Amino acid sequence: LVGKSISENNLRALRKLFLAEVIREGKTISSVDPDMVLLAGDRLLFCGDIESVTTLQEINGLTLFGQHHLNGQNLIEVIVSQSASIRGKSIKSSKFRDRFDAVVVAIRRGHERLEGGLGKIELQAGDTLVLVPGKDFEQSKQQLKREFVIISELDSAAKLDGDKSALVLLGFAGVIAAELLNIFPIIKGLSVYLLALLALGVINIGELRRRFPIDIVVIVGAALSIAQLMLSSGLSVQLGNMFMELFNGWGVMGALIAVYLITLVLTELITNNAAAALAFPIGYSMALGYGVDPMPFIMAVLFGASASFISPYGYQTNLLVFSVGNYTLLDYVKVGLPMSIIYSVLVLTLIPYFFPF
Repeated sequence: LVGKSISENNLRALRKLFLAEVIREGKTISSVDPDMVLLAGDRLLFCGDIESVTTLQEINGLTLFGQHHLNGQNLIEVIVSQSASIRGKSIKSSKFRDRFDAVVVAIRRGHERLEGGLGKIELQAGDTLVLVPGKDFEQSKQQLKREFVIISELDSAAKLDGDKSALVLLGFAGVIAAELLNIFPIIKGLSVYLLALLALGVINIGELRRRFPIDIVVIVGAALSIAQLMLSSGLSVQLGNMFMELFNGWGVMGALIAVYLITLVLTELITNNAAAALAFPIGYSMALGYGVDPMPFIMAVLFGASASFISPYGYQTNLLVFSVGNYTLLDYVKVGLPMSIIYSVLVLTLIPYFFPF
């Protein structure tokens, strides 16, 4: 970056970010010209969407302010309260970091563009601050309620730096290689690897707790428990017999179609993991009832659980696009129904060919 202009470094065309000021040798340059040549030690102040902070991290030669605080942590957005004791004080004079164990990385005051370094800006009621919290940030909840009106996490998390990213990827590849070479099982390898990352300080307990998919574990765990109860109680056998009688005369192929359709309906209503867990004992019992190889029925369950095209509620990615794109349920039906029909015909035609009864 050094010795090249701002336009040559493509710093004028960043997505959702605007280069507002350059601080050079203690002097602030507010009117940043595209032909301005950058020097080593220049401090660049950007305005824009805080979720685009990762864009700056991808530019070689830039060091992000508070990088050692940002690694692997979520950002938190707070609004300064009218009764806050820090109102009318600058971040530096209020000893913000010592009081709240948090680093201020951005400030917004309505549509006004603030000038100067963050530490010199006097805080006012209604100012929005973006913080990188430390481990003791939430210990004094009463103080936080008095100082800030709203506290909410931003979806964006700062990325690890290049060295730590390379270390994490190398270690993960090592665990996969050890599994392929039958040195140790992948579950044990990942568990030891996770403990090593914690010991080295690459990640922390708070990060694990924040990112652990509790909802998925609860849903899948509950579904697997129900499936186990269906097998042990004999309910799956009874359901299998009921479907065998319902599709009497259709033979094994009819039973296979029934298992696939049951799984397909379940996966459109609940998660694919839960659908597979609930449909598996039914398919397995039907295979035993007909006295055939259960593998075609297992494959029908697997492919049926992966066929969530019609509903936005059966798969998390569908739901994500559903909310972000402002789609309606009818949009999914119009596009997903033909896709589901083509997919189902192919699956039910090819399963008996590759996995004979």
